[in-house]
Amino acid sequence: MLVYNATKQQFIDDVRANIIADAIENEVSRKLSRNSPRNEVASWENSLRFMMSVLLDEGIPASAGVAIEYNIPMTNRRVDFILTGKNDQREDSAVSLS
Repeated sequence: MLVYNATKQQFIDDVRANIIADAIENEVSRKLSRNSPRNEVASWENSLRFMMSVLLDEGIPASAGVAIEYNIPMTNRRVDFILTGKNDQREDSAVSLS
């Protein structure tokens, strides 16, 4: 299950508006039926500002996809951050950070 999914531009807008952690926390509650500990919310607030800084690179199109907190089915593992788009050959591509 995917908790947050947006374009690069929407992600940047959400971080700049200081609503990214609340948006993720609300979706965790809604989709996963669990509350997020305060330290997890603080981690999102801090780390996602750094990720926004990386994504300000103009070489990354505004339409690139950003996914946060992907829970891998049938495991208790998750991927923290996924960036999706097209490579130079116009093929679907993704990069993830855990």
